[in-house]
Amino acid sequence: MKAHVVHQQDHEKIIAYFEAAGLDYTEWSATFNMHFGYYRPGANPFHLEDMLNAMSDEVYERLALDDISEPLVLDLGCGLGTVSRHMAGRHADAQFVGATVTPWQVEEGNKLTEAAGLEDRVLLMEADYLDLPCRLESADAAFAIESACYARGKDKWDFIDALHGTLKPGGRFAVADCFRRNTRPLPRLIDRVYRRCCDCWALQEMAEINLFTRSLERAGFVDIRVDDISWNVAPSVAHVPWTALKFIVKVMLRGELKTLHRERRNNVIAPVLGMLLGMCRPHFSYCIVRGRKPEEGAL
Repeated sequence: MKAHVVHQQDHEKIIAYFEAAGLDYTEWSATFNMHFGYYRPGANPFHLEDMLNAMSDEVYERLALDDISEPLVLDLGCGLGTVSRHMAGRHADAQFVGATVTPWQVEEGNKLTEAAGLEDRVLLMEADYLDLPCRLESADAAFAIESACYARGKDKWDFIDALHGTLKPGGRFAVADCFRRNTRPLPRLIDRVYRRCCDCWALQEMAEINLFTRSLERAGFVDIRVDDISWNVAPSVAHVPWTALKFIVKVMLRGELKTLHRERRNNVIAPVLGMLLGMCRPHFSYCIVRGRKPEEGAL
């Protein structure tokens, strides 16, 4: 019962954050891409939306969905479903199901999906990705972009165990997120920034990459690969100060600064602190982790 209560408290904090600050994400992305971007050499680093979509493409390519006919793909922690809609544009026969605990995201995300004419292939539902109402081992692929971090523990075992249960034998996964590089205690000042950043983003703690990959192996996943893409992400992170400044100026002009809701303030503070943590390369990195569930009968 205690674990259930704590889990419910996690949900309430997450829902309160995204319900209050959700619309403010339009300052970052007009299409509600709620993650950092991926810079490819030769691209324009001033075009943030292009980099945000490029992150979705990087995850898509690691899932190798083009090799699967009519795949069922799970978007674990889907936000407003922007990534699923983007991927649906790349695979005309794929079906996407997104899960989020935030009711507002489901309602608004499904409206955006209908407006895009994708309601027959993209569905968002209010659900905890640790306890999906889907048939076990039903999905061909699953991904989580900056959402696995909301599971508890440095190894995110509950997330990994649930991921394993939803994938078919041979199913593939990709997780894009910020990770701790090791379990060593952080220097005092960095630790304070880290804890404040986690609190602002309504999460308990980030995953530690080595513990995370060991848990993947323990769950039975194979062909696990970790791509450290920190430097590819950096150009999008560089947009954080300008985005935060624009938001603050708009709020001041509307006379709302003194009455700004706590979650909305946190939505400005968190990415700024995240940018500072990203500069602490010995302690943090941004990675895409991929792998697959073995085929039935495979040793």
